[in-house]
Order: sequence, then structure tokens, then C-alpha cells
Amino acid sequence: MREKKRISLFAVPTSCLLGLALVLAFPAGAQVRPARPQVLSNAAVNQPIAFDTSPALRDLPVIAVPRAGNQPIDPPLLPKLGSMQASAAQGTSIANSASQSLSGPLIDVTVGLNFDGVGENTSNNCPNVAGFAVAPPDTNGAVGDTQFVQWVNLCYAVFDKATGALIAGPFPGNHFWAGFNPLCETPNDGDIIIQWDKANHVWVASQNFFGPRTFFSRRGTGPYGTCVAVSRTADATGSYNRYIFRQPGFPDYQKWGLAPNVYYQTQNDFGPAGRGYVGVNVCAYDGAAMRAGTAAKQICILDNSNGTLFDDSMLPADNDYAASPGDAAAPEVLLGSIDNFFPGDTHVYEYVFTVSFEGKGSATLAGVNGSMPISVPGFSLAVCAPSGFLTLACVPQPGVTDLLDTLGDRLMYRLAHFDDGSSHHFLVTHNVNNTTAVGARWYEFRAPDASPTALTLYQSGNTPDDGEYRWMGSVARDNHGNIALGYSRSSARAGDYPSLYLSGQKAGETPGTTDTETLIFQGSGSQSDTGSRWGDYSSMALDGADGCSFWYTTEYYPATAAFAWNTRIAGPIRFPGCR
Repeated sequence: MREKKRISLFAVPTSCLLGLALVLAFPAGAQVRPARPQVLSNAAVNQPIAFDTSPALRDLPVIAVPRAGNQPIDPPLLPKLGSMQASAAQGTSIANSASQSLSGPLIDVTVGLNFDGVGENTSNNCPNVAGFAVAPPDTNGAVGDTQFVQWVNLCYAVFDKATGALIAGPFPGNHFWAGFNPLCETPNDGDIIIQWDKANHVWVASQNFFGPRTFFSRRGTGPYGTCVAVSRTADATGSYNRYIFRQPGFPDYQKWGLAPNVYYQTQNDFGPAGRGYVGVNVCAYDGAAMRAGTAAKQICILDNSNGTLFDDSMLPADNDYAASPGDAAAPEVLLGSIDNFFPGDTHVYEYVFTVSFEGKGSATLAGVNGSMPISVPGFSLAVCAPSGFLTLACVPQPGVTDLLDTLGDRLMYRLAHFDDGSSHHFLVTHNVNNTTAVGARWYEFRAPDASPTALTLYQSGNTPDDGEYRWMGSVARDNHGNIALGYSRSSARAGDYPSLYLSGQKAGETPGTTDTETLIFQGSGSQSDTGSRWGDYSSMALDGADGCSFWYTTEYYPATAAFAWNTRIAGPIRFPGCR
């Protein structure tokens, strides 16, 4: 969506960095876990604008569109941009931190399939069906009983997970909503998400919409909302129950986490005009009603951090196990808000969303205004100032001067959640500065089954501090305790084009160990003249059918060009001994 089409850098001179530190230095109370976390209960309970049951997707018409070139790129929507630009004090420098990493042996995995997904290629060409190209692709995917579904900003496709063969598509993203309602059917907006509900064996697809746009401003003017489709069977090409819900302001960078009977969504809200950050909108949807195709409530809390705007860019926990019925009413854990202190922080912030669809519906959100911090090893945000201006465009590539966006102001999709029967495990990654480049930092938080929201850090790891740039990661855990971390890697060195790599940790290794990476797929080009956009996320998905097989997807360039990305799908990725 909007994150997909915008330039990543924001003009804040290095002379402003001390002012930035002062502006973002919230009270020390936000850094210490208080006895009573701040709680919001201002829930808005909404009914769908419309809902229906679709014909099978494979039977829906695909509207031919003329090729329209590349879509203009908007400036970024960074929640803390206003604070950064407001800072004007003199002198300081961007600090880097040494990574406290334990290096392990070469990661011990097998990769079954490794094939091209949707992109600008002969077989799965997205611009041919969507009419134009955008940047970045927002690559994500999910693996079901027999299929892998990949969705980029404008197109999705369905693949056979046993062979990698294309089953259906690529279709334009708004094909999900064909014949439904113009609010969903007409635009093909973004920050798309495809998910597999492991407890109920159905697909969940979501795409926000932003209202009319002009050539000079791709940001919407409203109305704003969310389109959600939940499949009626395990076949991604079959029929879906489709819903439309309103959003109060411009909904940027939506993310989803699925529990058995509740589907959770977060997005940064940039207000009716789509210009100024006003808070993070945390929503829950009645998944049981959606699977039944009946009227389903949406319950949201717009969190403005009690006026400080501390909270942003939250990730809801996404179940990587077929949860028991008793888990259906459990509160939802969310993590986020790592960009409040410059040059970095020593905490990740937890939030707990408790929802009831009974009666009129109600909800509470605890942890508001950073009041549930979790201590982690100190990190430096993945920012730089190559031309005297603070930016997230930090990653070099061979043969071009264009730098790539780290998106280092937030945690990376997904917040993977696994319950092994005695403890809850939560895994997430983000991009940080180390002493020589940018690295991928990952965490495993744990909570006992008796207190599933009482998270503490179990371990933290880092990719090597060796001058290579590693970023845009995604991480998950299998049922044996093995951890898979996928990411992009690049440098200015000749031939070291942005490529797909895999690292992680084998079960039983010393906590904090990050195994030596292996190459998944070598890129053969750099991205030029595309507003520095890269990502904005990749996707490490765990196959719920066996609890052992990972599937990873992200972008690469087959040749140096602008707006010519391709994507790669790798899976099943398996560690030995997992069964």
C-alpha cells in the first residue's frame, strides 16, 4: 500500500541529531516496567459495511488492464517523522553498537524447492495483469495443506507446495473482491497480507483501501477501510466469505496475527488527510463468524499513547501451531515501538489486547505508552547519514549509487508464536546498525503457559558484524525448537548483489547462537532509481501440516534496473531430526 510506493529517506540534518535525542527522550518511567501498565478501553465496535460469499476465485473474471508504466513513489509514512523533523539542536553523531553474537556452525538445513514467484518474469508476470509496477513488493506468503500462496502488492498466485507448479494466477490483488463492492473491487491498494489459519485450515486475505488518489499524490483522501476474505475450504482457488470494514484514518502498514477464533490486525493511522500520525489502530475480527459467512464484528482501539504517540508499528502474535479450543479466548500479545529513543533502545515494548465479541462487544489494550517494556541487549537503529541527512536508505549495492531502505524503525513481520505445551515462544527480528554495516537482530521471548502474556527475553542473536549488510528478515520456530531466519544480504562489493540468505539456530545450541548463513538464491542485479524502496517485508512461514517445514519468500533483482524486481520462494526448509 502506501509503504510500497514511497521514498525511504527523510531530510533531517546530522546537526539535528542531538535535538532528535531530546525530542524522543520520553520520561524514564517508560523504560521501567511499572506495577500497573496503562490500559485503554475506548473500543469502537463496528459491523461490516458489506459482506457476501464469492464464487470460486478460479471462476471470477479477470479484467484486462492496459500497461501504464511505473507508479509514482510517495514520501514515507514514518510515525516518528514529525518528531525527527522538529528537532533542531546542534551536534552529535549516529552511534553504532557491537553485536554480541555467538557464531555457530553452518546452518544444517535442506531446501526442497527453490523457484521464482510473482514478479517481472515470463511465467508469473505481475505488471502484465496489474497494468503497472510499484516498489516495494511487500512480499509475503503462506503455506496450507497442499498449496503455497504468495501475494505481492499488486498480484497473487497459488502454487502446488509439492512441486512448485503454478496452479492459478497471477491475478491482480483486487481479483479477491471481483463482483463484491467497489470499495474493494475498484482499487488495488496495498500492504497486502495472505495468511493460513492453522487451527481451522482456511486462508485469510486482507487488503486495505485508501479512497481516490491523484497522479501527484498517491495517498488517499478516504474513505479508508479493510477488505477481508476468508476461504470456505482449504483450496485457495475456491470460494471465500468477503467483508468490508471502515478504518478511521489512513491505515498504513497493516499486519495480521491469527488465533483460533479471533483475527488480529494492526496499522499505523495517519488521520483523515493521510498526513500526520495519530496513533496505532489495533483491531480484532470475529473469525468464527467470518468462517461461517455471517455478520462479523470488528472491534478496534485507536491507541494514541495517551497523547504521547509513543506506541506504533505493532506486530500481533501469529499462531504457528493448531491451538486448542481453550486458547480461543486468550488475550493477544503484541510487540512494537522500537523507534522512540535515538540512537537506539534497550527495550522492546509489549501490549496485551483482550477482546470479547459477546453482547455489544468490548476490548482493552494494556501496555499503552510503553508501559510494558521488555529488557533486551542495547541496539542502534538502522539509520545512517551518507549525505549529511538522516535516512533509512543505508544499504549499498554493486555498480550503482542507490542505497536501499532498511526500514529500521520497526520490528519485521511476523511475530511468530509457538506453544510447546509448557511455554509460549515469541520470535521476531529487526534491522540494527552494527560497527561495520547493518545486521539482523532476532529475539526469542518466552512466557509460561500459566501466564501466557508475562513475556521475558530468553535469547537474542545477531548476524555477523563483518561489513555485509543483512536486513529485511523474517523468523520462525519449528515444533522441535529449531529457528529459521531469512533475510536479504548486499554490499558494494562487485557481484555481491542483494540476495536471499538463511541463518538461524539448531535446537539445543547455546542460547544466542546464530549459525553461519547459507545462500538460498543469488541475485544478479542491483535496484536503481526506485526511491530506495526494498521489502517492505519478507515472509518466513511454518507449515502447520507437519510443524517442521519452513517456507521463505522475498525479492531479488535478476538484472540491474528500476521497478524490475522478481521474487523467490524456497521451501520446504527443514532441520534434521524434526518430525
